[in-house]
This record gives sequence, C-alpha cells and structure tokens, in this order.
Amino acid sequence: MGDLFGNLFGYQKKSEARANVVIGTLAGLLLGAAAGLLLAPQSGKETREDIVKLAEKGYEKAVEASHTVADFVKDKSQEVSEKFLKRKNKAAEEAADVVAEDTDEVTKEA
Repeated sequence: MGDLFGNLFGYQKKSEARANVVIGTLAGLLLGAAAGLLLAPQSGKETREDIVKLAEKGYEKAVEASHTVADFVKDKSQEVSEKFLKRKNKAAEEAADVVAEDTDEVTKEA
C-alpha cells in the first residue's frame, strides 16, 4: 500500500534515490567530458596526448594505491593471525588447567 502511494506521489526509497543520484552524476561526468573534448581549443592530436598522459598518471596512482592497500592488508592479517594464535594458546592452557583440576578432584574422590 505504501509503495502504491509512493509511486502515485513520486516518492522513492532511499536506495533507489541514491542509485539515481549516482547514475545522474556519472552521466553528467561523461557528458561533460565528451563536451570538453569536442569543444576543446586544442587539436585532436594534442588532446589525445593529454588523455594518454592523464591515463598513465591515473594508472600509476592506481598501482601505487593497490600496493599501499596490499601492504596494509598484509600487516593487518599478520596482526590478526598473531592474536588468534595467542588466544588459541591461552584457551588451550586454560583447558589443560581445567582438565588437570578435574583429574585431581576425581583422583581425590577415588
């Protein structure tokens, strides 16, 4: 029923509205880039050279960012592994202590 009134009065769910904003933004960026290329005061050759330079810079930045992220993930995974092993060893020690106490109690009662 709410969807019916929402559709009738032009309301949208937040997720749909966000998706529309993203689509509109991307479409605007693409149209703006196309208009800029078509109306640029430089020749096509110069524009293509500029695009190649920008693409190379973007590629280099993407590679650098991926290395940074990979290093971060590697460090965090090592930290998590170390914490896991410490907690596993601590749990094993506690379990061994409980078993030893229970064994002592059973031995005393026997």
